[in-house]
Order: sequence, then structure tokens, then C-alpha cells
Amino acid sequence: MAGFDKDEFSVKILSMYPAARQNNYILRLNEDEIKELKAMYIDLYIPMENLGHYNDEKIMRKLMTAIVSIYKVDKDPMSNRGDVVQLVNSVNYDGRYMYLRFAKFSPTRMRRFELDMSREQLAEKIGYGVSTVRNCEEFNCDLSRQPEKLVYKLATALKCKPEELMA
Repeated sequence: MAGFDKDEFSVKILSMYPAARQNNYILRLNEDEIKELKAMYIDLYIPMENLGHYNDEKIMRKLMTAIVSIYKVDKDPMSNRGDVVQLVNSVNYDGRYMYLRFAKFSPTRMRRFELDMSREQLAEKIGYGVSTVRNCEEFNCDLSRQPEKLVYKLATALKCKPEELMA
């Protein structure tokens, strides 16, 4: 289940990020949304011949583990430095609702992850150094205080509007 976008399940969880960002990075899934995720998980990861070995509680534990196991290896190929970044920090289930606590990423970094681009690749596309990209990806970086030219180049390279990076 490596990566943010390797399969349908990861893409589904990744698609929830904008809604979570608007709610302080916590998302509450209702029973229907949980059923949808559970069905998707079963279809992708549990062979039908083994399905009888799982009760609902075991499937829910495996589903929650799968959600927190979605990650992105954020390494620069040249320096071979970087880290493994989890998309969801924790998952809680109270029997009715599931709560996903997402990691906090700047819009710039999240968009780069969505495009499966390294910092070095982005720096090369915009004509700035890797340190500039790293600084722009800091969670507390205010891009409205950065040069317009830089923000425009970032938006162009990340295939989005400048306003989306300043959200």
C-alpha cells in the first residue's frame, strides 16, 4: 500500500484531505462512508476465499491499519535524504463514526505529493533552489509575502492556480 496514489483505496483517502483541511485536519466519516471504504478495502486486499476468516471487528482493525499505513517517501534523488511522510496520523472508531486525523501539509507540499514530484524536480521546473521549495512548503510559510514571480512559477509547475497554494 505504498504511496499516496498507488491504488483506488489510497486515492479515496487522499481525496478526503481537502475536507479535513477545512475542519482542522480531522474528518468524521459516517456509517455510509465507512461501509464504502470497508467494501473497497475488502475488494482490494482480502481474497474472497479468505473472507470467511474475518469478522467485522477484525476487518475494521485491518481497515484502520491500512489507512494509517498510507505514506509517501519524500526523498530527493540527488542527496538521498528525506523522510517517510504519513497522510493520516491516527484513526479512531467509536462504533458509529470513524475519525481520521490527517497530517498538516502546506498546499504547496500536498500538491507536489499529488503530482508525485520531488523537491528537486519542482526546483528545476521553477528555476529556483531546493531550499526555496523547502521554505515554500513549510506549513507556516505565507506565500502572499513571497515574490509574485515565484508564486506564479510554483503554481504553473504544480498545475494549479496561485490562489490554491495560498489557501
